[in-house]
Amino acid sequence: AFARYHSTKVTYGQTIRALAQIPEVAGLAPSGHSTRTGDLAVAIAQEIGLHPNEVVELEYAALMHDVGRITLNEPAIVKAGFTEEDIARWGSQIIAEAPYLQHVSTLVAQQHRPYRSPGTETDPDVPVASKIIKVASAYDEARNERGYSPIEALERIHQGSAYEFDPRIARSLRRVLIYRGEISA
Repeated sequence: AFARYHSTKVTYGQTIRALAQIPEVAGLAPSGHSTRTGDLAVAIAQEIGLHPNEVVELEYAALMHDVGRITLNEPAIVKAGFTEEDIARWGSQIIAEAPYLQHVSTLVAQQHRPYRSPGTETDPDVPVASKIIKVASAYDEARNERGYSPIEALERIHQGSAYEFDPRIARSLRRVLIYRGEISA
């Protein structure tokens, strides 16, 4: 029974990794973005001490955070009025079709929510995992799409702290980058 359970979990993981690559293969997301975002999100989650079960769900959500892009027929359509929030919502709806991924779909749906808007309090309903995905994805985008150095990309995240990004997650990102040797203390 345990071997069958383990085999099923491995198959879920493989299926999720394959699904996550569809937007990249279709040219709707940068190649390798989902894997890099997933790896960094897991490192941040472990650094702040999330429970191992939460880390697994976070990894699945981070890998599939751009799956909503498959509803677009070309990358430029985002400029035609659809927002990243729309894409996250569509991705969440796709993921929610799998009953065992309901919580993962919630994480994907909320990944683009700002930490807080000026003059408002933080939204307690935004899961920490969604905040982590937001930071990890933004960091990867700054590094690999905009060509920023690690310190420049981190500075971009820090500039958005307290409004766009959760300051606690931004600090954790810094510690992860130091640990990995990408920046110095």
